[in-house]
Amino acid sequence: MGRTWPYLVLLLPPLFWAGNFIVGRAFASDLGAITMSFYRWLLALCLLLPFAFKTVRRELPVIIENLPILTTLALLSVASFNVLLYLGLRDTEATNALLINSSIPVWIVLFGVLFFGDTLSARRGAGILVSLIGVAYLILSGQSDHLTVNPGDLWVISSSIGWALYSLTLRKKPSELSGLGFLAYIVFFGVCFNGVLLSINPLNEPPIPLTLDTLYAVGYVAIFASLGAYVCWNYGVGQLGAQVAGQYIHLMPFYGVILAYIFLSESLTSNHWISGALIAAGLFLALRQPKHAMASKPD
Repeated sequence: MGRTWPYLVLLLPPLFWAGNFIVGRAFASDLGAITMSFYRWLLALCLLLPFAFKTVRRELPVIIENLPILTTLALLSVASFNVLLYLGLRDTEATNALLINSSIPVWIVLFGVLFFGDTLSARRGAGILVSLIGVAYLILSGQSDHLTVNPGDLWVISSSIGWALYSLTLRKKPSELSGLGFLAYIVFFGVCFNGVLLSINPLNEPPIPLTLDTLYAVGYVAIFASLGAYVCWNYGVGQLGAQVAGQYIHLMPFYGVILAYIFLSESLTSNHWISGALIAAGLFLALRQPKHAMASKPD
C-alpha cells in the first residue's frame, strides 16, 4: 500500500480543483478575482496556522535562508494562479477552462526542456505540438469571422503556464523544509500579496457580499481546493516527481465536465471533443514512456 499511496492521493487534487473551476465560474459575477483569491487563502491560513505554527517557528531559519526560491514558488502558485484563473472564468465557460488547464503536463515537459535541462525526444516534441494545436483550436474555434479571441481563455492559459513552472520549480524546494512549513509560508505570502492587490484594487472590485452562498463558496475553495489539494499535490510531486504527477491533471476535465453539467448546465460541443482529443493524444505522446525505459525502472 505504501508504494501505491502517492498514486491514490494524486486522484484527489484534480477533483478538488475541478470544483474550484465550477465555483469560480458560478460566482464570477458576484466575486471579483482578487477578492475571491484573497478571502479563500485568508480562511485557509486561519485554518492552517494552529497546526503549522510550531513547525514554522522551528523551521524559520530554513525559510529565511531559502526566501528567494520559496517566494518564487509562492508567487507562481498561491499568489497568482487563482487570480488569473478567476479572471478567465469571468469570460469563458468552466468546460473551456478545464480543457485548457489540462495542457499543464505539456507545459511541464516543454519548460522542463527549456529551463531545467530535461531531455526531449521526437515523440515528446510531437506530443507537445499536438496538444498545443488542441489548445489553439479550442481558443480559435468559432472565431473564423474575426481574429479576436476570448480574453478569458488567455487568462486561463497564463494561469496554466504559471502552475507548470511552479511544479517544476518544486525541485528546488529545500529538502529540510517540511511540507507543512512550506505550505504555511506560501499561503502566508499569497495572503499578503493578494491583500496588497486588494487594497490597491486595480480591477475596481466591489466588497465581498456576505451571503450564505458566498460563505459556502469561499469555504469550499479554502478547505478543499486550497488546503486539501495543495497538501495532496505537494506530497504527490515530492514522491513521484512533477512529470508523473502532472499526468493526473488531465483527470480534471473528466471530473469537471460532470460537475459543469450538473451545476452549470454546460455541455460539450464538437469543438470541445476535437480539442480534447488533440490534447489527450498529445499528452499520450509526450508522457508515455518507451517500454525499455519502463523495464529499466526499479520496482
